Amino acid sequence: MPAFIHLHNRTINAPSPLQINGNIAFFTAPIMDTSEFLTSGDGKIWQLRFFIGSAFAKTLYVEFSDDVAGKILGRACWCDNGKDAKNDAGLLPDASLFLRKNANTLTFAKGVRLSADRTLLVDRDGFAYFSGDNDQFKRIVLCQALALAYIEVFKTCMADTTKSVRDNRTDETIALYENILRFNAAYYFTLPVLVDRHELFAAWKVLCEHYHLKVLSEELTQQLSGVAALLSDQREKQTAADDAQRQTEEAALRALEKQALGKQKAREDKADKRRGYLLSFAGLFLTAMSLLSLFQLTPTQFFDNVAQWKHWMSPSGAGATAGTAEKADGARKAKG
Repeated sequence: MPAFIHLHNRTINAPSPLQINGNIAFFTAPIMDTSEFLTSGDGKIWQLRFFIGSAFAKTLYVEFSDDVAGKILGRACWCDNGKDAKNDAGLLPDASLFLRKNANTLTFAKGVRLSADRTLLVDRDGFAYFSGDNDQFKRIVLCQALALAYIEVFKTCMADTTKSVRDNRTDETIALYENILRFNAAYYFTLPVLVDRHELFAAWKVLCEHYHLKVLSEELTQQLSGVAALLSDQREKQTAADDAQRQTEEAALRALEKQALGKQKAREDKADKRRGYLLSFAGLFLTAMSLLSLFQLTPTQFFDNVAQWKHWMSPSGAGATAGTAEKADGARKAKG
């Protein structure tokens, strides 16, 4: 029974919760709480949703068919040995042709004996399971789908982070960094299979090593460390730039305040001078009034005298005054 795992959207007829021999009870609670497994009415198509609620939720499809068009993430085949390991050798050629795409070169050198009559043989993008238990084969396919979902997340995270850093999109890089940290803390588990499910636990460890999940996780972690250092450096540079900008603005503000104070002082000095002039004039006026009072002159008489004095000081006024004096002398001589 071949099985193919892919990302192509498939319409599931009469979907219902996936059950394998009545339940799915081998994943840990955090995996089950963030996953949804559906199957079509005929059981030939599974829709598997992993990491629900995260920024990296994945939906994978499993088709039990002789072949599937399009890109395949993984493949698997059940080699029914009738619960007798002696039959494995006769089943190996077909398994090799399936896994290596028409190449009859596969051997049991990479096979892992899970029990006396059960062997898991991984190669390239899939595995062959030699046993007499079809339900256990389906459980291992579900483990394989989880491993492939992890790989898709790792690939997405590394590609998106690389692109955001290369394009110098700091906000996007920070958002990715935070989402990846949340995913690692809440959704990624090196041992998602219950320890007491001995055969499945051993099968998961084989799949994990085959798909290099640990290596990919460490590479992503190392990339995140580099991103954290980069963001820290950018934050320090931005803080320094902000401080310099603030100091520049504060200096400009102080200069404007100083200029405003200078203008205000100039206006006050000018006003003081004007008041000084007014006070001087007022003092002179009061002094003049005091002198007038000493000579018992009214202001009107003072201004009349000033006018006569101006007239006397003028040339025409002086001539008229001399003529008048001559006439007065002549009159006095005539009388004598």
